[in-house]
Amino acid sequence: MKKIVSIFLLTVFVVIGSYNVEAAGFKDVTKEHFAYDAVMWAAEYDIIDGYADGSFKPNATITEQQFAKLLSNYYELEESYDELKKLTSTANWSDDFYNRLASYGVPLNGYFDNNIRATAVKRGVMAQAITHLAEGKRGLNDSIQFLLDYYISTGQNFKYENRDLQKFFGISNNMTRAQVVTILHRMDSSNFYDIAEDAEEIFQNASNTTLNTRAINAQNQLDKQLQLTTVGKSPWAGTYSFYYKWGKGSTDYNRRDAIISNASSKSFDISITTNDGLEVGSVEGTATITSSKKAVMNKSSNGNRCVMEFDLLNNALKVTEVDCSAERSEGTNFSGTLKKQ
Repeated sequence: MKKIVSIFLLTVFVVIGSYNVEAAGFKDVTKEHFAYDAVMWAAEYDIIDGYADGSFKPNATITEQQFAKLLSNYYELEESYDELKKLTSTANWSDDFYNRLASYGVPLNGYFDNNIRATAVKRGVMAQAITHLAEGKRGLNDSIQFLLDYYISTGQNFKYENRDLQKFFGISNNMTRAQVVTILHRMDSSNFYDIAEDAEEIFQNASNTTLNTRAINAQNQLDKQLQLTTVGKSPWAGTYSFYYKWGKGSTDYNRRDAIISNASSKSFDISITTNDGLEVGSVEGTATITSSKKAVMNKSSNGNRCVMEFDLLNNALKVTEVDCSAERSEGTNFSGTLKKQ
């Protein structure tokens, strides 16, 4: 029996020992590095990966798609039942992470464009994305203040302290891999590992909103100065939006959002969201291009009758709903002129 126990303990020690060697095996993160503890913690819980050469590259700029992976892993986000219909349709290693984040409505830029995913994530985007999952929907300033109040992040431009919150925080500065891991480690140390009710409600999706619509709403949640747009090869391709606030109430507004993707000389895929106060609707489908400036859609991807006409204007898209009542609440429609973003 002692022999069996000894063999078992030896096996455990070997497994644990080899795991620690692997976790601590980043040749460019020494014990003296400011992010050492955070990196070791993230490696232990499979939040991060290193590179094939055994490095972590702690000072390298982190891309939005790398940040998306870390954020998904940290919160162990549930898999999405749907997939985003992207402007750049080529499969990407980060697709699953963006599908998950979209299902929770996390504000990010790269949902529909692989090229944007590969750009450096800004500190302001990081602040809004993390705060959305930890605390709920917040604007840029409230997101920054949340991170500062709980000592999860600090400012970078101290000459603006108590003068200009956004400049103090450095919203347009790039993040490094070590900085993001350090922030997630502080989140864990402060017990911010439960998902906020706002994000959970978006994921539960009681209103049966499409994943593309949730992604559009998430992008629009980002502060305007942090939003990035896609330059499409087709004159039709791109994102379009209209917003009009007609009262002081939280639902006193009209909004239209559209994304045109997979555009060819003959057709394009389109996803449209409409919101008129409490009345909402969303539809996805394929439109046939009838001339250089006109297109028409006859049914939705759900198979419902949905007739819409599209006119390509100068930096805008005119949408005319003929009949698409099956895809929206009574009291609103999809018609409107949306400006290209």
